[in-house]
Amino acid sequence: MKLSYNEACGLGCSTLEEDLIYCEKVGFDYIEIRLDMLRKYLENHSNHELKSFFKSSHIKPHAFNALYIYPEFLSPQDEPSRQQLLMDEFRLGLEIGKTIGSHYFIVVPPLQRDPKGGPYKGNWQNTYNACVNILKKLSEYAEPYDMNLCFELVGFERSSVRSIEQADMIIRAVDKHNVGFVFDSYNIYLNGGLNDFSALYNVQPEKIFAVHLVSGDNVPVQERGQDKRCFCGQGVVDIDGFLKTLKALGYNGMISIETFRPEYWQKTPQWIIENAYRSTRAAAEKACCLR
Repeated sequence: MKLSYNEACGLGCSTLEEDLIYCEKVGFDYIEIRLDMLRKYLENHSNHELKSFFKSSHIKPHAFNALYIYPEFLSPQDEPSRQQLLMDEFRLGLEIGKTIGSHYFIVVPPLQRDPKGGPYKGNWQNTYNACVNILKKLSEYAEPYDMNLCFELVGFERSSVRSIEQADMIIRAVDKHNVGFVFDSYNIYLNGGLNDFSALYNVQPEKIFAVHLVSGDNVPVQERGQDKRCFCGQGVVDIDGFLKTLKALGYNGMISIETFRPEYWQKTPQWIIENAYRSTRAAAEKACCLR
């Protein structure tokens, strides 16, 4: 497996320029670029500058983060202005990806976005139908750009797709060669504190396009959220078990560290990236998965 850095780790204190420099310096193989940080970068740089950096560097681009879909997206009930905003985000990733050689795009299922708004409101059948319809249509848009879509379950109650089983049902129904999974160890854990990854044995392993490797704080269930993510080697997620399950499935792709921890944002970008690399590499070495 290869080591990747997700820009959310330094979202509150860094820039794409800084992330590229420090990730290359410490030895990351890949970087997951955030669309908001990409837009900021393009205010003073060109896509060809970005292409030139990757051409002359060890580190390469992996997945763009992220497209947050909603139930009505690309349906007859969609609002044109809302659809346009999200499609602009998608097209940005497609166009830049074609230029710099990025072939993956994270897609997040419908969420209840307000942390204080309670559980997701909606039934499973409607969620299933909407996600299948949206992913099929996005697949067609992505095809000419050689772009693969990585569907990411999110385990907490504010998500419409919380389990490996639900995500698998959707991907099988979509049945497109460029639509698969990104599995995030913490997002799996968020579904009831799950540290059993055996359900992964039931998915199509060739559909695992990306992996997010991250632990989380040991806090009461009502306090679990994305801000409780932490580097590997800390927290309560069975990182070793997660990696060994993926290895048994034959997965040999990227493993990317992704946190949204405000505490880390009080540090320097260099501190974040150095510690992200050290802890992620140590976890991969322990599970004997580096290549």
